[in-house]
Amino acid sequence: MQVDARPTDAQKDEAALWHVKRAGGSLTAAQEQEFDVWLNADTGNRLAYDQMRVLWAQVEEPASRLVASHAGQMSVWRRAMDWFSPLRTVVSCSAVAAAIAVGVFLNPDALDNLQADIVTDTKTVSEIRLPDGSTVFLAANSAMTTDFDDGHREIELLRGQAFFDVVHRDGDSFRVQAGPATVEVVGTRFNIDFLTEDTQVGVEEGAVRVSTQHQKDSVMLGPGDVVAVSGGNLMPRQAVDIASVQSWMNGRLSVQNIPLDDLIARLDNFAPGRLMVLGDIGNKTVSGSFPTDDVARSLETLAFAVDGTVVRTSPWLTVVY
Repeated sequence: MQVDARPTDAQKDEAALWHVKRAGGSLTAAQEQEFDVWLNADTGNRLAYDQMRVLWAQVEEPASRLVASHAGQMSVWRRAMDWFSPLRTVVSCSAVAAAIAVGVFLNPDALDNLQADIVTDTKTVSEIRLPDGSTVFLAANSAMTTDFDDGHREIELLRGQAFFDVVHRDGDSFRVQAGPATVEVVGTRFNIDFLTEDTQVGVEEGAVRVSTQHQKDSVMLGPGDVVAVSGGNLMPRQAVDIASVQSWMNGRLSVQNIPLDDLIARLDNFAPGRLMVLGDIGNKTVSGSFPTDDVARSLETLAFAVDGTVVRTSPWLTVVY
């Protein structure tokens, strides 16, 4: 009678986490011993780790080779999805393999870039003069579409951060769509943050009206006012230091008491590869001002602050745990 030696979901999770830790090359002698004990404790543990090593090697092949043999590599992606169950816990490292596969096989911003009229690189803030004389400053790795035909003044911010200096034009409003949020102005200076699924609008000068597709109500913002749109719904209006909202224009992200998960998601927009947080450490709150032109230094600072570890597993993925 043949014994079923297939690894359990829990063993796969542990195998993925051990692989992340060992990929960084920073395990202590005691941790290496702990790994050896775990590896030899059960046949399923060893099998799970072997499968993880093979899968990791496959999804980390150079991008040029992946593009050259795209059809064949999609089978690797499917195997990755089969190997990692979507029912894992938050601390599960199934997300690591999924993120690697996405980062290598797919450009997560590719669809936005195809739609966009303007796409910025990962290192600069770009000043763009619009056809109506208005100006927009775009953060690194931002994308937007423009429509100034037939008297329209409409922009869709597909991702990223933008600061608008809108010129007044009688009878013509200026409209910006950013995710679920619609911003309408006549002449003003305002900031839009659309780095994550949520949208944040802040006004420096003038007034804007913010609305969503899901709500009939809208909110008027004046200088120093900020409103967030989360889950398609308008959050309460707040008064803030608008300079902190626009800190990205000086190459920094300034935050106050936000989860590490959220800040890493924002920094991900400025990183050359993908960033990921593993485990409950992502729920710890952080405050401060972090450089966007040196994401590696920001990650080290954050890891020190929350007693975490940064592992650069490959050119495509950095893990904080």
